[in-house]
Amino acid sequence: MSLDEKRRKYDIPAIPYLPKAQNCLVYRFTGEEKTSGGLYIPEEHRDVKSPGALLAAGCEAMDELSDGLIEIGDEVCCAHYAGRDRKEEGRQAGEVARSVWEMKVQDILGSVEAVARSKDYEMVEMKNDDGDHWHLWRKK
Repeated sequence: MSLDEKRRKYDIPAIPYLPKAQNCLVYRFTGEEKTSGGLYIPEEHRDVKSPGALLAAGCEAMDELSDGLIEIGDEVCCAHYAGRDRKEEGRQAGEVARSVWEMKVQDILGSVEAVARSKDYEMVEMKNDDGDHWHLWRKK
């Protein structure tokens, strides 16, 4: 699903700014509306979930995300207490915010779409004359 389709489905707000360096903006999905027993949970008591949609990332963050085959628009899993909520402009008093979170790239644990994308790539070990080695993704 593309980022535009996710924006329509989850009512994701516009990106307030373009982050720099290792910062990322993630739309955290809201909690469940009903319990397994069928009881409705009030909006102010719903828990913020770990998964979200990656909206934007700084240059250094994009370098690190590309190592995991993660792209803008992917559904990503975040550390539970990662990041901080960005206040929305135009929000009325008493209205629950839509969850756009600012966090460091290290708080993004992985991507759901990267699993499917990894089938088209193979990991290659690279070495130089000094004995250093690293791994790269190479398209099959």
